[in-house]
Amino acid sequence: MRVINSSVSAILLCAAVTGCSAASEEQPGQGDPANKGAVTEGSSADVQALFTSEGEHPEEAIVQLIEEAKSSLDIAVYSISYEPVVTAIIDAADRGVQVRLITDRGHAEEKGKQKKALKRIREAGVPVKVNAHQGKMHLKMLIADHSRVEAGSMNYLESSARENDDVALIIKDAAVAAKFEQVFSHLWDDAYRFTDWSG
Repeated sequence: MRVINSSVSAILLCAAVTGCSAASEEQPGQGDPANKGAVTEGSSADVQALFTSEGEHPEEAIVQLIEEAKSSLDIAVYSISYEPVVTAIIDAADRGVQVRLITDRGHAEEKGKQKKALKRIREAGVPVKVNAHQGKMHLKMLIADHSRVEAGSMNYLESSARENDDVALIIKDAAVAAKFEQVFSHLWDDAYRFTDWSG
């Protein structure tokens, strides 16, 4: 099990997005399957780094995070059509979780699988927004219950789960979650740069 404190979370995000690395010493229990992908270093932060190339199945951790959400779920993701994630989002909305989703306009309109997935999500009562600005909405992040975050390189696609080299960080830390929530809310409330998607 490898460990980091919340002040080093930015380094992990850098590693996930740009490929830079953060070395850490091997800790006892690293081979324990229950601690697979865990990163720690003497703090209350609980961080897992899950790599597809290592067979760590980050897509399963993402689905679990969605399934465990009790009150809120905010998702900003460039591409989404992976059936287990789509179903988990719909199930969350059905059980009363307040779900909001932001995605990329180009993918929402041009990718048939994504458009179909988004229509199903909208029919479940989930509000969906897309970027109105020229750049891409290229984020990949999820905040559950204002306390847990998933972020990294992974889109919610079959190819991300089965073919691509991707990483997902699962961060259980209220301070980190608050930062992600702040950024998500700024995007959501920016009516100039983001607009409702109705399909």
